Amino acid sequence: MSGSLLVAVAIALQALSNGLLSDNLSGSESVLLSFTAFSVSALVFGLVARFRRNGERQPLRGERLRLMLVLNAATAVTFLGFYRSLSLIPAPLATAVETGIGPLAIACFRIRQSSGVRRLAELGLGMLALSLALAVAGRMASVGQVESVQILVGGVALAAIAGCSAAGIAVLSYRLGQLKVSPVQVTAHRFHLTYLLALAVLLFGDMPADGPAGTRGAFIVSVAVLGVALPLFVLQIGMQRTPPLVVTLLASAVPGLTYLVSSSAGEQGFDAVTFVLINVSLVVAFLVPVFVGRLAKATTPRSSHTPAQSNKPSPARARSWGTSAEEPGAKGQSLIVEAGGRDGPMPRS
Repeated sequence: MSGSLLVAVAIALQALSNGLLSDNLSGSESVLLSFTAFSVSALVFGLVARFRRNGERQPLRGERLRLMLVLNAATAVTFLGFYRSLSLIPAPLATAVETGIGPLAIACFRIRQSSGVRRLAELGLGMLALSLALAVAGRMASVGQVESVQILVGGVALAAIAGCSAAGIAVLSYRLGQLKVSPVQVTAHRFHLTYLLALAVLLFGDMPADGPAGTRGAFIVSVAVLGVALPLFVLQIGMQRTPPLVVTLLASAVPGLTYLVSSSAGEQGFDAVTFVLINVSLVVAFLVPVFVGRLAKATTPRSSHTPAQSNKPSPARARSWGTSAEEPGAKGQSLIVEAGGRDGPMPRS
């Protein structure tokens, strides 16, 4: 199965689970869901990785270990923040904010690498994408789909933090794939910090003593395994076979699909204006890298070296390869520079 098809399947499963959880998840249930989903992922794929042939496993040392530690931190912030936001605000709003803040986050990461018109374009379009996502919040508040302004602000803030950390996950995964770290190894090791933090909250946090039980507990566990853990592994395989730009384009369907599922499930009514705002914000978000990429080509002077003159690429050309989705960066480049190339907002992966 092709990488892009795997990504599409995983994204559809994520949208389905998000829609079912919209306005249907408490704070304690979000922590239980996170602990179940990510401990199951780590356990199952840890065993799979252990029993695979030794020749297929790359040792996690040096650059591989560093990237894995960073991926652990980004994963914990993304998922714990996102699922906690689902207990406060509707899932379509959480996904719209998480995705909409991606271009602005990458523009801020790149602020020292870009200059002049390009910097203004990145920041301006990023702010426009986020503003449209926030307009979704305003619309949902005006039609009574959020409980209070305080809860709305808290949920949007958590979704925004999750979106900022999610901006680097696809790039980190793609880089690990280039270093020959298998999807099984990545899935076995990337969730340790996430489930340990969730377990700490369950044991020592201020959680209700009764918690979810019976059919409700079974529902949370089922969504955690089938709607989170399984799609994550499928998505991990797909991302390591697919350039980050393709992944982000496919991920653009998540907020819209989430809204349709949540409306169909009966947890919230369908509002055409909200649906349009969600999708317009995503259109702007994904136009950002296209527009900025063309602007960079228009303002970058041509190299004096041509293929007819020399077979050796110039330093400027080599640097441009290093920031593209098709040609990953050189070993010495920072991940921030890679993330700020032609990649759009990243999915939760």
